[in-house]
Amino acid sequence: MNCRVVFHFLCGNSLTVTSYRYISLANLQLYRTSATQTTRENQHNVKTNTPPENTTNDWVGPPDSVSNIRPVKYFIPPDETLLEKRYRERRQEVWKWNQEFWEEHNKLFVQKKKKYVQSTLADKRASYKGEGDPPQTLSADEMSVFYKRFLNDNYKSHIWYNKEWYKKNISLLWPALQVNVSRFMKKLKRS
Repeated sequence: MNCRVVFHFLCGNSLTVTSYRYISLANLQLYRTSATQTTRENQHNVKTNTPPENTTNDWVGPPDSVSNIRPVKYFIPPDETLLEKRYRERRQEVWKWNQEFWEEHNKLFVQKKKKYVQSTLADKRASYKGEGDPPQTLSADEMSVFYKRFLNDNYKSHIWYNKEWYKKNISLLWPALQVNVSRFMKKLKRS
């Protein structure tokens, strides 16, 4: 699972959605699947818009260009209780922590990848004795050496991230339960 999560954020997808859309957690994976099938030509036809002010849902925005994490515009109900506020703020803190980790991680990845490609191409060109132009790109096998080394070098930080991510998300369960029970009780009192 560690490699799968890391690989998703390292590679991401080339799709850039330029509008906010309401996506329930249950439909997020379905949205990702259908969104990745959009061609680059169609991306330029999507108009930018922002969530309306009178929304009653959280809105998920386009992926960040560096971290590949989608920003979330959290809905703040006008009658938000202190419990709901604490829970929302805690979710925002976890999102911010996640964003910062992947932003730094992916910057490091791009930096090391660039350095690896430059040095490997320089070595290939120096030893090139064939006819025609010297190599301009690396093969998938040559790049796999870099990917493996990068994952191995960052293994401890990925383990740390996974442990922290689980801790932070599990710590949200109790407040989420409290908020949902509180909302349920409000609805019962109204009816």
